[in-house]
Amino acid sequence: MSKQPSYLFSLKKFSHLTLVLGAAWLFVPERAQALAAWIGSWDYVLQHDQEGRPKAAFARLRGDDEALLWLTCTRYPNGGETQEALALSATVSQKSYLGRSPLRGRSTVYWFDDGSPELSYWVYREKAGQLASPEQVSRFLERLTGAQSLVIELSNYRYETQRSQFQLNPLDTKRVAERFRQDCRDIAGPANANLPLIR
Repeated sequence: MSKQPSYLFSLKKFSHLTLVLGAAWLFVPERAQALAAWIGSWDYVLQHDQEGRPKAAFARLRGDDEALLWLTCTRYPNGGETQEALALSATVSQKSYLGRSPLRGRSTVYWFDDGSPELSYWVYREKAGQLASPEQVSRFLERLTGAQSLVIELSNYRYETQRSQFQLNPLDTKRVAERFRQDCRDIAGPANANLPLIR
């Protein structure tokens, strides 16, 4: 009997997931064009495994000055052939080099519209910062839905602020969030139906 996907995320696997993000966008247009969609201002891709089951969902929004906001839900091998884990993340990549953060992450400030700044710990690798706690990703997605703008102040290895700004269409973002949650439920399977992000 095969094990159901577990709800785990290893910070050590961050760089591997970043490579998966890049690889997904390199190969999807050529090999799986039917899986790519454009939901207003968002790009959206759903990948399937060899058995035809959903394996990964990627939503991407372009921001100012080459910044990209990614939402990802990915099922990937974790140890043995039958054991799998589920990774959920919100990632901001931009053109400036940020360096690496400790495993705990680096304190990062962001805010929606004209609201109060929020502080959380994001894991940094090279040119990207990632929010990888499932509960934090869930709260982030809830706040993202309905917002018209998002500002994230990433900081480089010298703790100099690198601001990334995104303009949001609330209707587009709501449609993306609904589809992302549904696809993530399908990726996780019935055994993980109570996970925070995909309820």
